[in-house]
Amino acid sequence: MSLVERLHLDEVVTSYPELGPTAPDGGYSWIVLLGVIFIQITVPSVLSMYGVVLGYLAKNDALDFDVWSQKITWTPILFVAFWNLADPWTRAIAELASIPRLVGLIGVGLLSTGIIASGYLATGGVGAYLASLSAGAVMGIGASFVIVQSETLLRKHFRVRLPLVLALKNIAASFGYTLVPALTHFLLEETDLKAGLLLMTTALIPTAMGTLALRSPAPQRASPYRLLLSGDEDNELGIRMAPDIAEETNDQSNSANNVSYLHSSAKQDTNAAPLFSEVNSIYAFQEDEDVELFVNPSVRSKRWQQEFRVLRYFRFWAALVTWIGMKAYSLFFWILVPTLYLKRSLPEYYSDWVMLLIVAGFGTFLPSVGSCWLIITTMRYRRIYFGVTCWLGSLVLIGKVNETLSPKSTTIIFPGLTFASNYYWFFTCSLLGGISINGLLICQDSTLCDVLGNQFAHRSRNLFSTFIGLGMLFFCFMRSENVCLRVVALLQFLGGSYWLMPPIWDIIQARSIRQA
Repeated sequence: MSLVERLHLDEVVTSYPELGPTAPDGGYSWIVLLGVIFIQITVPSVLSMYGVVLGYLAKNDALDFDVWSQKITWTPILFVAFWNLADPWTRAIAELASIPRLVGLIGVGLLSTGIIASGYLATGGVGAYLASLSAGAVMGIGASFVIVQSETLLRKHFRVRLPLVLALKNIAASFGYTLVPALTHFLLEETDLKAGLLLMTTALIPTAMGTLALRSPAPQRASPYRLLLSGDEDNELGIRMAPDIAEETNDQSNSANNVSYLHSSAKQDTNAAPLFSEVNSIYAFQEDEDVELFVNPSVRSKRWQQEFRVLRYFRFWAALVTWIGMKAYSLFFWILVPTLYLKRSLPEYYSDWVMLLIVAGFGTFLPSVGSCWLIITTMRYRRIYFGVTCWLGSLVLIGKVNETLSPKSTTIIFPGLTFASNYYWFFTCSLLGGISINGLLICQDSTLCDVLGNQFAHRSRNLFSTFIGLGMLFFCFMRSENVCLRVVALLQFLGGSYWLMPPIWDIIQARSIRQA
């Protein structure tokens, strides 16, 4: 991908997409939003469905149940890994495809095939060995097709109302986290495992209907160039600069002139709108390699050099560690909570195990409703929110807070999932886990753009997704639930520290300067 792309607008060549046609923000766009809501209710909640499946298998022999001896455990791990590995390719296909509905239906077909294959895998049917390696991979590729295509079209159809639309999308995913575990539990109780997973494919019927509503917006001529006269996006150039130029997110160096540094960071903090100018890539570009406008000749290099240049920066690796921890946290939380509870509780309390996932689904509503604020708030507060949520996720996994009320009193312990042993602790961990997981997922794109810069994040997106998928594959070789939880909690803690400490330090410095 070249550093600069050209947009032909009324025979005028420009390198800024803001000068192009405006998004529809109405009409058939609301039908597209309805289709995306159907997709979000079903696809992201696939992980919670497999948490119910593992709980169903563990209920009969919880004490001797070994999660890693079940071949179906590989399915959700490979699902998440191949979802990330396939994202660069499916994104390229989605941008080139002239029929978005066909791309979405292909994804739904792959998802259905993977779910059916995992049913044979869990019961040892014909081709179980092949299914153990292919079911999760096929499902991950299908989910990538559906989600990438739907989100790409959603940003093409909405711009002015994009914060509201993204909040509605997140709320739809929260409904899925709540309804899908209950539906899966009902089907498994009424039928056996193979038939239950076969019937779960009927839950993808709304997904197929949602993909049928996908359609690219009709070409429109630009309205009067009001963006040329408005000062709302003047600061966008600061975000489009390469990250080797000083910006607010350069947390590794401290400016010698604190007053100048605070002034520049305050100017960038007020810039929330540029997120949409880059993340919301709603315009069709003509990419020409022979003409490059507004580019310093020193940065003209080969394409592979541009993509791999990001490996030199510490912030890329810090973001990579955080994202691997975030994806693994979401994975193991949804699939291990029922199993851990059944292995540590008494048989008379087994009937309440599915409520833990439903409670976690209810917990996801809080960040979903607040996502409209997270999208438009300042960069500093987004980073603080993201760091605190990472620490909360680490606490949910292995948290252990000791407080001695008096010398003779016993110690009060708040255990995470690693130490929880009764229903009330699992209930609390489930609620907090749902809040932290969805809180991380709804702002992952904007937070990544904050730390890497919009163009730099866009340029390194393929490499970033590939590394995340490869990192998730390493969890296939871990054979202990507690080891997985501890590793993920460590990644969450380190990532949260990187996101949280610099803005807090900036606030402390600003207050000290004001007092001086």
